[in-house]
Amino acid sequence: MKIKKVLREFVKGCSVYFDFIKEVLYFWNQTRKYNASTNTFKDREKTEYVLLRLNHTIEKGMSMRNPRKGFGQEKVDGLLDKLDRYYISFFTENPNFLKYPLSTIKQYIEYTKDHGVDIQHIECKYNELLSKTGFAEVERNGGIHKVFKEDILTKCNIDFESLLFSRHSIRYFSKEKVDKELIDKALELAQRTPSACNRQGWKTYVFEGENSINLVKWQNGARGFENEMRNTILVTANLKAFLSYEVHQAYIDGGLYAMNLINALHSLGLGTMPLSCGFKCSKLKTLTVFGIPKNEVPILIIGFGNLEDSFNIADSSRKNISITNKFM
Repeated sequence: MKIKKVLREFVKGCSVYFDFIKEVLYFWNQTRKYNASTNTFKDREKTEYVLLRLNHTIEKGMSMRNPRKGFGQEKVDGLLDKLDRYYISFFTENPNFLKYPLSTIKQYIEYTKDHGVDIQHIECKYNELLSKTGFAEVERNGGIHKVFKEDILTKCNIDFESLLFSRHSIRYFSKEKVDKELIDKALELAQRTPSACNRQGWKTYVFEGENSINLVKWQNGARGFENEMRNTILVTANLKAFLSYEVHQAYIDGGLYAMNLINALHSLGLGTMPLSCGFKCSKLKTLTVFGIPKNEVPILIIGFGNLEDSFNIADSSRKNISITNKFM
């Protein structure tokens, strides 16, 4: 009987590891084939996603408190080269795609020239590409615009639609201290997030002051406005909550929670800035310096704070649902 029991446990253990290996190999194969890092400019969709990311770096730069004079010229120059490459390969398939990044670059040119910087070489490239597309002009649907605290506070709690449309990613905040009761309230609201079998495997860590700035510097995606992030919440997911075949569930549950927390903070009148945590394993291992256990994976860092009376935000134009949805 003892031998049978040992064998059963052995088979059960092997089955768990086999399931885990199958899931990992499947995901590795999917990533190898479809990840945007490989054969990027041979695939229209991959190219578009990469160009949207590069375009957003320009919007981010313009939406900071005090952008460096003449910033981003090398990035804009490189983006124009890639947009021209897109024009050659994919323009006939999706001509409207170029309108958004061209709109951002147009605003960048106006913004930079207004600050007394000569960027004639970029303007010439832009005009040349615009001429190729046949667009008489591009409507403004990218870049930045100014919003006001009073408008946000008026709209953020009218209804769910107003909550979503009044929230923006904010890159600078007032120096007013955030009330701890507001943070606690946001955490309580986010606790209503649905999770797989109600396991609630998420964890949160609230950072303030220099600790918060150091966390954002570790993340390394907020260069130019790290010092604005004096309040952050790191959302993690506990891997102990999930089974061998649930290799992605930690990120799903953690992502759902993080979005609810962002909306909760916004509903309470605070500004937010999500910072992603998609890193190589060598970087993830260093998260322990902040006291995060190895069994937890970082999902998102949320920078937050009290709103200035007015501030610039990136437009971050949204795709039409006809592009992202299909009725089956």
